[in-house]
Order: sequence, then C-alpha cells, then structure tokens
Amino acid sequence: MKAPRLWFAVGVIAAGGVTLGARARRWRAGRRDHVRDVMVGDVVVIDASASLVDAAVTMKEANVGILPVVSGGRLRGLITDRDIIVRAIAEGADPATTLVGDCATRDLICARPDTAVGEAMEVMAECQIGRLPVVNDEDQIVGMLTLSSLALRSSDESDALHTAQQVSKRSSKAA
Repeated sequence: MKAPRLWFAVGVIAAGGVTLGARARRWRAGRRDHVRDVMVGDVVVIDASASLVDAAVTMKEANVGILPVVSGGRLRGLITDRDIIVRAIAEGADPATTLVGDCATRDLICARPDTAVGEAMEVMAECQIGRLPVVNDEDQIVGMLTLSSLALRSSDESDALHTAQQVSKRSSKAA
C-alpha cells in the first residue's frame, strides 16, 4: 500500500511540491469517519402531543418529509409525510384531532454520533431505511443521517451509492 502512495507523492513532487501539501490537507479535511461528520445536525422535531396538522405544517415550513417525535426531550418515534397519509388520512382519521404519537413509528433504529459511517450505512442498507436518527446517550435527537447527507458528505461515494441502491430495493419490490 505504501508503494502507490510513494509513487503518487513522487509524481506530485515532480509536478510541484505545493500540490502534495494541498492534497494532503484536503484528504484530511475530507475524512468522514463518524456519523457526526456527515449527519444533518439542525433537526426539526415535533412533540408527540401535537396534531397531524401541526406536523404537516412543520414539515412544509422546514421542507422535510420526516420529523423526530419527542416527549420529555427524548426521541420517542418518527413521523413521515407518508405516515400521515397512510396511517391517518387513508383510515379516515381527523388530522386536526389525531395526535402525532398515535401515528408515529415507534420501533426505531438509531445511531450514535461516534458510530462509524460504514457501520451506519450497513444498517441503513440491511434495514432498508433512508433516514437514520442520531441520538446521544440520553436518547435526545442530535442529528439525522440521510441518503442525501451521505451522498453530499461521505468520503466514499461508491459506498454511499451502494447504500442508496440497497435502501431503494424495497421500492422496486413493492412495484
């Protein structure tokens, strides 16, 4: 493994020593080893006691399709725009009086900020989930790992693409 780097370094030095330093700085700065490095940190949440109308308005305002559901500051579930339609509206529920907590997915798979990105991508692919909540030791939401954040911030684009392909398999099975 040292030989290719050595040959690369020799070639860069021959082309100009400044380039090697710039490339090394970009490589170190581009390392994305942990979930905290690639997650979306500014996550909009909703309380379990809010109505589905409140959830829909919050999603519209934040331009998101998923909201972590919290109660007492702790993550209790997730609600998606699809959940609102399939679990409530299609079943005849009144979105103004139906609570977010009644329609939220409660069986969650979460990551911690120090989880390796590769491990998180494996879980996302195996479980076919496109959005992975990131929680701290107190189960408080601190971020969301999404296929988009992986595609934009991951240091390994091919692994991010593979994860997206695996997550998308469920869509092709249903079709």
